[in-house]
Amino acid sequence: MGISNFFNSLFGKTKKTTDETIDKVAEIAAEVKESIEELTESASKKLDELHLSEKADEFVKTAKEKAGEAAEWAEEKAHEVKEAIVEVVEKAEEKFDELTKDKKEETSRSTETKEESQSPE
Repeated sequence: MGISNFFNSLFGKTKKTTDETIDKVAEIAAEVKESIEELTESASKKLDELHLSEKADEFVKTAKEKAGEAAEWAEEKAHEVKEAIVEVVEKAEEKFDELTKDKKEETSRSTETKEESQSPE
């Protein structure tokens, strides 16, 4: 059963690592969004100080909105990837359990057949 423990450990570690990675991606996306918002706020203040046209101000607002949308998209995709990976790991675990069960049944039948052929009749 060493192989069984190995695969169970492997899948468990993969699932944990995936969760941690997705959490980090979501955290980074939130930090990027915050940084972009701070940058656009700073740029807006500079534009006001320099008395640049409203068109430049509109550009900054649009850039801020697009950056926010991009960060939200990245966060959403990170969660989708997490769900997909978890699903793949679960399917692999199920297949492994199925194969292990089949092997146990095959071994059990083989043992029974040997015992029957060895028993004197």
